[in-house]
Amino acid sequence: MPAVRLPHLLLTLVEGTGMEFLVLPDHPAGAAALALMPTAGPPPTHVIEHHSGRPWIVGCWNEEDVMVTAVGPHRVALLGRTTADADVLTRRLRDVRSVRDLDGLAATAAGSFHLVASVNGEVRVQGTLSAACQIYYATVAGVTLAADRPQALADRIGADIDEDQVALALLSPFGPPWPLSERSLWRGVCSPPTGHCLEIGRDGTGRTRQWWTAPDPDRPLGNGDMIRQALAEAVATCTAGQEVVSADLSGGLDSTSLCFLADADRHDAHLVTVHYQALGRSSDDRYWARQAEAALPGARHLLVGPGQAPDWYAPLAHAVHDREGPLTFVRSRATTEHLARLAAAHGSRRHLQGIGGDELFHPSPMALHALVRRHPLAALPHLRALRSMRRWPLTTTARTLASAPSYTQWLAACSNFPADRHDWGAGADWEPLPKLPPWATPHAAATVRRQLLAALAATPQPLATLPVQHEMIRLTRINGNATRRNSHIGAHTGVTFHAPFTDDRVLEAILAVRLEDRVALGQFKPMLGTALRSIVPAGLLSRTTKGDASAELYAGLRRRRGELLKLMDDSHLVRMGFVDADVLRTVLRGLHADTRPLMPLDSTLACELWLRTLSPADTARATAVPVPSPRTVKEI
Repeated sequence: MPAVRLPHLLLTLVEGTGMEFLVLPDHPAGAAALALMPTAGPPPTHVIEHHSGRPWIVGCWNEEDVMVTAVGPHRVALLGRTTADADVLTRRLRDVRSVRDLDGLAATAAGSFHLVASVNGEVRVQGTLSAACQIYYATVAGVTLAADRPQALADRIGADIDEDQVALALLSPFGPPWPLSERSLWRGVCSPPTGHCLEIGRDGTGRTRQWWTAPDPDRPLGNGDMIRQALAEAVATCTAGQEVVSADLSGGLDSTSLCFLADADRHDAHLVTVHYQALGRSSDDRYWARQAEAALPGARHLLVGPGQAPDWYAPLAHAVHDREGPLTFVRSRATTEHLARLAAAHGSRRHLQGIGGDELFHPSPMALHALVRRHPLAALPHLRALRSMRRWPLTTTARTLASAPSYTQWLAACSNFPADRHDWGAGADWEPLPKLPPWATPHAAATVRRQLLAALAATPQPLATLPVQHEMIRLTRINGNATRRNSHIGAHTGVTFHAPFTDDRVLEAILAVRLEDRVALGQFKPMLGTALRSIVPAGLLSRTTKGDASAELYAGLRRRRGELLKLMDDSHLVRMGFVDADVLRTVLRGLHADTRPLMPLDSTLACELWLRTLSPADTARATAVPVPSPRTVKEI
């Protein structure tokens, strides 16, 4: 496949900043909005212009991560990783008459990237379905501006944080449900809903438009060629143009599969794998990682032993955080930074992770919930297996499968849940059931309920008609967000993180597979195993176990309990009235037979650490700083 390249534009590489950009309308007021530049963050180093000569895209990026094509007054930029061919892109651009004509391009190009277009004075901006590439927008100086980070816009409009959204962010395991999950924590800063793009008209006014809907699950899996091709192309966008690419090799099926796909492209990039050895003796990850290493003799394999990497929850005092919002999976933030530095030390600038594979390939109860309704006889043996695995009594199994609430009914049930329940029950849930932690105050519960009821009044539609499809999209967005935020951490070392399982084309391929082909007795992840049978050795595909990181959680809590308790001595969340410090201290000091009571700690810790990164300067009016002279895009 062709390497990523940047035609028609010469840009300068700025190390250590990562990608960060603004998109401006083709309107005279855009220049005034651009003049409102914040003092925080890296200064812009690149400007690309509209055909009119007005600034269009302004920011910092690595030249290999941007492709720009122009045909007459039309321009398209892909910012991220893709193997899209510039000549093909140019030919397609010749037929474009409006920004809506780019729906086909957005639906076919492999990779993970922002698509930005300027057509006849109109602008289109969109990220990915997974939010690994996200878009935010706000009204600045009377016109709509877009950015890949909310704080860039918040600084320009002097935005405060939305305290109601902070309360919602305390919900575990993954924050508030759709559509509340789409909201920014900065007042006045929005993001397009999933499957929508932002369009900015000639008058500078922005609007969102739905351009994507989830495919129906009606395609046979067959030999898995549809998934295999999507995954191979996704990995190829990571390895293209790279001398070295690094990847997790945990021993799990997801990361192992990506390593073999990357090794198949070793003519493009040398592969370096990284294995963090698990604590304790119960994990068999190291055994499986060794088997994979032996089958990848051309790669270099790095082993990080116990004690050679930071603890979970550490070090809080010197954490590298960005101001976007609370960090997903904050407990392992220091490990992410350690991994980025390790990858950089071995020459890698792109690191692959298996994030997202579990949620796409391991059948959830909602997959059987849907299968029962379409093919009840085919579902019966799988239901017996699920009941045995979950240790559900017959009544729980029957209740879960019989329940079929609409999305609004399910959301209404959520509005009654956070104040008085903290258990982990079974149900026909459209997505992981949101719960407030036991240390949440009545004020936090009332705030959350009020926001849920307000969202319910708008009668929101789910991300897909089937709950299992909605669940997969929602979880993919959680994983995409985590990948994006990991890249913000890695940018300090010049390394970006990539999760091919969250790429749009991969998600679409899996969503299209019919329900009966997603489950198989005796197979851990039947779709992935079938798709990669010709690439990953059969012995590795036969693994049915999964590592448990509870030892890392207990060890981190034991070593860092003092730091965590100290946070409650001067807690922003306590001052906001959302957290009862005494209850949280009791949980932190307690002994727990399993990790479930500690799971809500992630969202609370993430909110607390994020609030500590903010200062009065975060909400001050932006001040003017100079921007570089633009370089005009060469026309064809």
